[in-house]
Amino acid sequence: MKKRGIFSGILLTGFGLYFLFERLSLFPMLHTWPTLLLIIGIALLGQAYIGKEYANILAGIVLVGLGSHFHLITLFPTWPNDISMFVLIIAIGLLFQYQKTKQALLPTILFFLLAAAFLFSNQLKNATNLFTTGIESLLNFWPLAFIVLGLYLLFVKKA
Repeated sequence: MKKRGIFSGILLTGFGLYFLFERLSLFPMLHTWPTLLLIIGIALLGQAYIGKEYANILAGIVLVGLGSHFHLITLFPTWPNDISMFVLIIAIGLLFQYQKTKQALLPTILFFLLAAAFLFSNQLKNATNLFTTGIESLLNFWPLAFIVLGLYLLFVKKA
């Protein structure tokens, strides 16, 4: 039996605390919009795990991840602030959802590989000057991997 009111309860409690802390000038570093993303994400995760509505896991992880990411880039100047972090957050969300639903393992793996490629592409280019032009030309065509995989899933794999 699914529990009702978990999302609303966590959301109202979180927003209440947010606005109370704002009124009392407590924790001023949290009076930002990324905190609101965190609250909504936590509410979705509560509904997912307590209410056993596992379809909310991905959205919850993405919102918590984005809220955390935007807080961390203000706290740590060296925190990566590019597409790789967004892809990694989605990959983590897919992994948590896969743990509960046992679905979408291939996209989970692909998102982790893509995040790793994005995160370490600059290090790869700096480490090997011989292959810089080759790597740059391959990175220009990475969307082709999405196209090929999409066509494969549409036309070849029949599940």
